[in-house]
Amino acid sequence: MAPAAARVLVLVLALAAASSLAGRADALRSLGVGDGAEAAAQGDYAVDLNATSFDAFLTASREQFAVVEFFAHWCPACRNYKPHYEKVAKLFNGPDAAHPGRILMARVDCASKVNVDLCSRFSVDHYPFLLWGPPPKFANTKWDRKQEKSEIKLIDDGRTAERLLKWINKQLESSFTLDDRKYENENMLPNNASDPKRVVQAIYDVEEATAHALQIILDNKVLDK
Repeated sequence: MAPAAARVLVLVLALAAASSLAGRADALRSLGVGDGAEAAAQGDYAVDLNATSFDAFLTASREQFAVVEFFAHWCPACRNYKPHYEKVAKLFNGPDAAHPGRILMARVDCASKVNVDLCSRFSVDHYPFLLWGPPPKFANTKWDRKQEKSEIKLIDDGRTAERLLKWINKQLESSFTLDDRKYENENMLPNNASDPKRVVQAIYDVEEATAHALQIILDNKVLDK
């Protein structure tokens, strides 16, 4: 490939990556949800959802699983629990997540009038109330603890950050710890290089971007220069 073509290819790939990140941020803003950077700076990593954004956000989520905490802002137990939940959310959410793309950690304030019907959909009967499942399974559905064959599960032992992460590890057969940190090459390789699904997704993303870049080069006849 000619030097000019190589330079264009590198530039286009960089723009494609930036466009992907910008697109995700725009999608979050369109749903009334922040992109996480500002919240993370304040120590809040869990994504706050409401009745307006809940279904659309979870439908569009690319994470494998989601943990949704239903809470009430006036609840003392919820206030005490928040630091524990945020410790776990920090591992999976935000720009410095140690394990991005694995689990979406979200919250819904049931004390807000707009969320009353949403919390009723999931039979919330105490606070904090934690549910687990694939993100799309939460959208446009109802759940109760008597429901059979549901992919949504009640997290019955998540009273501390340690217990919640232990529960998650059991579900995923993983070994995450609260001390896990993001590596500098996090954006280049999947965090868990042995996970076939993540490897396939990474390869697909690179191939798609490369094909798009090559098409731009051909359209502009850069190879002839």
